Amino acid sequence: MSSISSSYSNPNPNFSEPLTSTKFNRKRKNNRNRKKKNKKIPKWLELPEDIWSLILSKLNTIYIIENVQNVCMLFRKLCKQPSLFKVVDMTLPDAYMHLDFDANVLTRFIVDRSCGSIVDIFLEHLCDDDTLMYIVERSKNLKHLRLWHYIRISDEGLVEAVKRLPALEEVELIMCKFCDDTIEAIGHIFPSLKTFSLNDVGSKTFDFTCNEEALAIGKSMPNLRNLQLIGNHMTNEGLEAILDGCTLLESLDLRACFYIDLSGDLGKRCEGIMHLRLSYDSMADYSYQAFTNSEQRLS
Repeated sequence: MSSISSSYSNPNPNFSEPLTSTKFNRKRKNNRNRKKKNKKIPKWLELPEDIWSLILSKLNTIYIIENVQNVCMLFRKLCKQPSLFKVVDMTLPDAYMHLDFDANVLTRFIVDRSCGSIVDIFLEHLCDDDTLMYIVERSKNLKHLRLWHYIRISDEGLVEAVKRLPALEEVELIMCKFCDDTIEAIGHIFPSLKTFSLNDVGSKTFDFTCNEEALAIGKSMPNLRNLQLIGNHMTNEGLEAILDGCTLLESLDLRACFYIDLSGDLGKRCEGIMHLRLSYDSMADYSYQAFTNSEQRLS
């Protein structure tokens, strides 16, 4: 039997000849390329990585770890960058109020991921004395320390921690129950401290005054530029001590401080402060409870 020539034409053009291996692979490749072209990439993934990093940095840090990094490979990559953790917000969203593990472990995990880049940290439930020490030993660039209600840090633990923060410029204590000796100690450790906040819950009806905290500030923080004392229970005695000891003040926030009277000479002294907010000024830009009308003071 003679062999069929390669130039042999197909007598039935409606019936295609079997594909050779080379032709078959070429066809598969073309199909794959066509599918890739047809697959739409979400527009939001086309944003530059630095824009995404800026957006993600505005989110609560717990939410980043628990949710954001699981969205896609790009987010997972960005969430591993230490620069994302320059500002760490460890306040608990409502969804995480009842964690089934030691919350301090999560705080330490984030500190490790930051690789020493933290400059601003806001702590609520998720920190005790040991964890605070873990933070300060690995965050020598920390400039802003913020502690909120329910923090499990002792007076001794706070004082020992701030001793190890050479770059510290701002301390913010919101509804915390640290004693006046601790406040004075912070001032003596950092006489160059520029910004200090000691915010509480004021009361218009509960007859309770206390000047010890104000006296401690006046004694130990001579270089303060910004002082926030929302809801403080001081009287004119405490305010006068602050004005005498903190002569460089540029900003003083006295909102919800209901036991001071600025109708006389003390009020005239306060007028010299560039940014002054008074007892009954609006609280619209403040995120926490500033005062209560109840006879029972918050614990």
